[in-house]
Amino acid sequence: MKAIILAGEGKKDRGNFHQEKALAPIKGIPMIQYIIKALRTSDFIDTILVIGNIDTLQERIDKDVDILVQQEASMMDNLLKALGYFKGEEEILIVTCDIPLINRDVVDNFIHTALALKVDIAYPIVEKSLCQKFYPQVKRTYVHLKDGSFTGGNMILLAPTVLNKIQQTARLMIENRKKPISMCRVLGFPFIIALLMRRLTILGLEGYIQKKFHIRAKTIISQDPEIANDIDKLEDILILEKYL
Repeated sequence: MKAIILAGEGKKDRGNFHQEKALAPIKGIPMIQYIIKALRTSDFIDTILVIGNIDTLQERIDKDVDILVQQEASMMDNLLKALGYFKGEEEILIVTCDIPLINRDVVDNFIHTALALKVDIAYPIVEKSLCQKFYPQVKRTYVHLKDGSFTGGNMILLAPTVLNKIQQTARLMIENRKKPISMCRVLGFPFIIALLMRRLTILGLEGYIQKKFHIRAKTIISQDPEIANDIDKLEDILILEKYL
């Protein structure tokens, strides 16, 4: 299976980390190297593509990945460009460069579960109590559903052909990924009401997406909270370093 690491650089990242976010050191090791190692040791992954700022990434990781691609203006544009290198693939793993706590087991657990579902899109979510049990100092954004409170993971298994059906919606969802209400607004007003009233269910959301976009989408309640512990600012590094 092919894997794509999204390592695009933005102005906000430069401001927060004073350098390429993907190269921010965690215990002296560039952040992205933790993700590369997890993918390289996976039983499923045979090719790793990284899309980001080649000028800064090439010297540090070029020998550790199979394909290095120059970034575009947005995360969605980066995803589309990266997927263009793997035409004909049935499924591809997409990972962000900022979840350094993942390892081979986290990657393989997710892929194994996702493949068994035989869907177009599989996305991991983690229950709030699990995150707080293992990583009490890590602050996350949670969505409060009827099924419980969950945070989203930073990994997705995707059938590339399905992206054409949801490209515009996916672009808006990515732009609002840290804002649950805004994400629901993208899907429609009824979702805002259902979310606020805590009537929104996982099955209801999956069913709506399938009906609206004619795709098979499934959320996976992951038992690996590491999949959701991403880094947005320098303070996050200081917290997560304690667990490495």
